[in-house]
Amino acid sequence: MGLTRYLGLVLLPILVWSLGGAWIEGFTRSHFQRDLSLDSKHPEITIPQHTTDAASPTHTSSATLPSNNATADIFAEVNSNASWRYKNSLNSTHYMLYHTHAPPQHTVEPFTFGFLTTMARTEGKMRLKKPVTVTVIGGSVSAAYCKEPGVGCWVTPVTEWLLQENPQVQIGNSAIGGITSSTAAQCFDAMVNPESDLVLIEFSLNDRFIPPKQQIEGFEQLLRRLLKLPHQPAVVVVHWWSPVHDCSESQQVPNANSLSPGTLPCIQQLWNTTEDHIQRLVHHYNVHSVSFRNSFWPEIDAEADGFTPDMLFMRDQIHPSGRGVDLLGGLIIEYLQQALRKALAQGFQAKPEENTPVPAPLFVSASDDAKASQCNRGGALQDMALYSYGWTWLDGKKPGYQTDQILTSLFLSVPMDSVTSDQISVGYLSSYENMGIARVSCLGACQCAEFDIDASSKAHASQEHNVLIPFQHAKDSKGCILKVDNMNLTNAVNQGHRFKISSVVVAEREAATVVP
Repeated sequence: MGLTRYLGLVLLPILVWSLGGAWIEGFTRSHFQRDLSLDSKHPEITIPQHTTDAASPTHTSSATLPSNNATADIFAEVNSNASWRYKNSLNSTHYMLYHTHAPPQHTVEPFTFGFLTTMARTEGKMRLKKPVTVTVIGGSVSAAYCKEPGVGCWVTPVTEWLLQENPQVQIGNSAIGGITSSTAAQCFDAMVNPESDLVLIEFSLNDRFIPPKQQIEGFEQLLRRLLKLPHQPAVVVVHWWSPVHDCSESQQVPNANSLSPGTLPCIQQLWNTTEDHIQRLVHHYNVHSVSFRNSFWPEIDAEADGFTPDMLFMRDQIHPSGRGVDLLGGLIIEYLQQALRKALAQGFQAKPEENTPVPAPLFVSASDDAKASQCNRGGALQDMALYSYGWTWLDGKKPGYQTDQILTSLFLSVPMDSVTSDQISVGYLSSYENMGIARVSCLGACQCAEFDIDASSKAHASQEHNVLIPFQHAKDSKGCILKVDNMNLTNAVNQGHRFKISSVVVAEREAATVVP
């Protein structure tokens, strides 16, 4: 009797734990697979047809950002509507804003048709079945899920359509999960094929989680470098949309703490997001754009079948679900079809040497616009490692040198081929959990002040951020060493100490070599 009772007391918890664990694993797997599925159960996807007869509207540009006025009582107004199932919500780090009316003066453009001469080059090659080079740059919406078996992203249906139209098309997907337009601008030569005929850019989501000034300047630098390419490709900006917005300190309006209850304290609102800031650059530089938000807003706002958050997004309310992927991919295909037809119909016969002058910058300074960069990431970053204690190289969606241990050191040999180098940009993973603080210092032939980098972020996102470190040369310009020490310091809510270095960029006042 005693033995039976003893075995029962020992074996029963194990049995319960096993069955419970199996149930949780099965539940998690089924819901995760549901989020990632290509949605064969969803109703047939219909892309709204957009007119192409009207001429593109005339737009004006100004070198100031949109007003940061708060919108009062936006939560009370929306959440009192009993017919809406999805409400607006706000917490200390981010908010979900799903319903609000567009301002009367706001131009809702599903498609923006820019300079058609560059698009005409692509159209001619597509029609004649000549080789066409397409480059994709962006974040995880364009990259992460494209690289896993059985899971697609919008690049997949667009690639399939392009190859059906012209088997000579070559697609280069340089998108990397977590990066912003600033990273892409710094690592431009390593990410963009200079012979590209068509470049698709997707950064409206990732740029949302960085300070406004960095948003607009990074994207403008990226556009200017694309338009300065000798081949001058057609540039299409892809705007993905999410109801989740950042409400960290860098995105709050002045005196946000003194606002009355029900007031939205954040700079970014539903119709004043990174997409709207980027559109000012789209019009100024006369490039093309596709907007998911503007194309499907009537259906989204009405909570029509297939356009609710549980249908459009994965569980993070940020990345597209299978249905979201199909809708975005179909929208881009429709846009390309219309743009290529417009270029042909209007009789453009562009030649590669017929380049147009790049307009003057709106936000980027003349000195920053003239700088080149030597970007080291991936294999080039691995080659820089002289010695590491407690740091490990990790591949995957966000590769880099990582440590979870305090008081560990990484020594990187910084290649400098020119004495005009005056800044080092360190790319690191910033996230809302587990991240610690590292100290960067310079040794050898370069000198810089010690600099502490806090990788913990209040924004609900995990992405690559960059910090610029000015330095001075010693007599010999070679032999510069960057030392990264993971400190026994952290601001993470869970007291984590993780730190990851993803890139090192040497900024130069004159032309420099970029290491792929």
